[in-house]
Amino acid sequence: MASEGSNYGRHLTLGVEEELMLLDPETYAAAPGVERLLGPPGLKTELFSCLVETNTPICESVAEALDELVRLRGVVRQAAEREGLVVAATGSHPFSTPEEQEIVAEPRYLALLEERPAARRQLVCGLHVHVGMESFERCLEALEFVLPSLPAVLAVSLNSPYLDGEDTGLLSARAGRLLELPRAGPPPLLGTGEGWADAVERAGGDYTRIWWDARPHPRLGTLEVRMADQPTSVRRSAAIAALVQALCASAGPVEPADRGAYLEARADAAAGCAPVAELLALVEPAARERGTWELVELLREPPEAHRQLDVGGRDGLVAVAADLVARSR
Repeated sequence: MASEGSNYGRHLTLGVEEELMLLDPETYAAAPGVERLLGPPGLKTELFSCLVETNTPICESVAEALDELVRLRGVVRQAAEREGLVVAATGSHPFSTPEEQEIVAEPRYLALLEERPAARRQLVCGLHVHVGMESFERCLEALEFVLPSLPAVLAVSLNSPYLDGEDTGLLSARAGRLLELPRAGPPPLLGTGEGWADAVERAGGDYTRIWWDARPHPRLGTLEVRMADQPTSVRRSAAIAALVQALCASAGPVEPADRGAYLEARADAAAGCAPVAELLALVEPAARERGTWELVELLREPPEAHRQLDVGGRDGLVAVAADLVARSR
């Protein structure tokens, strides 16, 4: 059921995707330019020209993934500077609106907007963590195991309190905005794979047009966890990757999660209420075994949304954007 071209057979390897924003260095507004940055391996487009996605290679350890994240941020920053731009890592821009932004003129993005015009509102950025799985069946088992913990994964990443120039009253406005996409939120019950085949068929045969909070990625042979807001701190990105890896390492057979309860927990997490301590206790044995516990423990620190709100309340939204740029290294 995994689909042709699947590449399962890896054991808890890591791949990490960051979605970064390009800004004008004077106004700190979102600015187009990703098309001019492409070329170096690991850089890709997203829907908007003011966004750039970075992809690490397959990493055998969290330490390797952190090195790659640091390197790729440096590549983006240097390329952006050559084009008169600066870079911010955040879940949402504090004041720029999606309606102001240029769309990347690639067929897949134009098709998405034709299918779902509301996708034009998706000026938000996430951290996606790919964990290598031995088999498609193991991937489905791990997906069901990690699903109830994803609201707590969101809670340690909260980094999008502002959206479209407004204080949303949430710590992750991105979480709600994502639910406007088709095939978003929790996956349906996939069973032994028949549900996956049905979901892919409904997505027109292209599973990359499924935007669940976590999904199988057969071509890469991974479980892709898509829940986290994009962190500003690169070490926090690596810590969340280590957390997700340890969570997958802990996975075993479970009863299917209640999807309605999951959505309620997800909404609570976006407001800052989630069982983070319980999640850290769950992953501690696996993280210690892999030597990543010291990094994972950084996630006890308050999420970065609080820093944005402190700066914004004191100095305004332009200052929030400037602070994001200064800390995105």
